[in-house]
Amino acid sequence: MEVTRRAALKQLLYVSAGMAILPACLQHTSRTSLTLKNIQVDGDQEKMLAELVETIIPATTTPGAKELSAHLFTLIMMDDCYKKEDQQRWLSGMKSFEQASKKLNGHTFLDSTPAQREALLKTLEAVKDDKDDVSFFYRATKRLTIKAYTNSKYFLTKVNIYELVPARYHGCVPLKPITRKLA
Repeated sequence: MEVTRRAALKQLLYVSAGMAILPACLQHTSRTSLTLKNIQVDGDQEKMLAELVETIIPATTTPGAKELSAHLFTLIMMDDCYKKEDQQRWLSGMKSFEQASKKLNGHTFLDSTPAQREALLKTLEAVKDDKDDVSFFYRATKRLTIKAYTNSKYFLTKVNIYELVPARYHGCVPLKPITRKLA
C-alpha cells in the first residue's frame, strides 16, 4: 500500500484532533453551568447546592428556590462579594457538609431522601455558632438563598408587589375641608 503525503497529513490531523478531544471525554466530574473567578465548583457540587436551596425553600404552590436559580445567585455572590478567607471556608464547609450527610444518613446529600435532608438541616440549625466550616457554609448559603428568593422577579411581582419610591401619585383627589373644634 502506497501512502501519499496528503493521506499521511490527513491521518495525522485526525489522530491529533482525537487526542485533543480525548481528555474532555474522560472527565469523571460534570462541569458547572457558571464560570467563576475565585472559587472552583464542579457540576456535582452545583447540583448538591441546588438541592440544598430547594430544601431550604421548597416548591409548594409557589416556585421553590431551585426554580428561581437561588443556587446560582449563591455561587455568584460567594465568588464576587466575599473575602478570600470566607470563600475558602465556604468551600471547605461544602465538603464537610457532604461528609456530615454521609455520616448522618449514610448517603450523599443528593442521594438522601427529603426527610433525611431536613433532619440534617435541623441538626445544623441547632448549632448556634459559626465556628466550624459546616455551620458557616450552611448559614451563608441559607442567608444568600433567602436574599435571592426575596429579590427575585417572581417574589417582587407576585408575592410582595414592589413599587418604586415615592410610590403612586394621586393628582386629582377631592379635598375635604377639615373641621376644627375649638376648645
